[in-house]
Amino acid sequence: MSMTEETQLGHDHGEMKDLLTTNKRLLEENNKLLKKIHRGNVIQLWTRIAWYCILIGLPFLLYFYVLEPYFTALGANYELFKAGISEIPGLKGLDLLLDSLTSGE
Repeated sequence: MSMTEETQLGHDHGEMKDLLTTNKRLLEENNKLLKKIHRGNVIQLWTRIAWYCILIGLPFLLYFYVLEPYFTALGANYELFKAGISEIPGLKGLDLLLDSLTSGE
């Protein structure tokens, strides 16, 4: 080997070491970004699940804990509701619909 070949190999070795160091730094930065993205996605998933549970559960909770005591205290039931609906002018069609739903047709 001549002197120029050894110098060239030494230069290539230093360049390769610099490239590996840069690659390692970029990999660490990429890993940090991926962990942040994953954490954000997990938080978004659980937030979305909680939101849908609230949207589905809130009407039931509202009925059972707020409205139902008033209905039972006032003695309201389905038959009373149906009688009240039939007295409203122009809603005879709704009364017929309620009758057909209860009869199972």
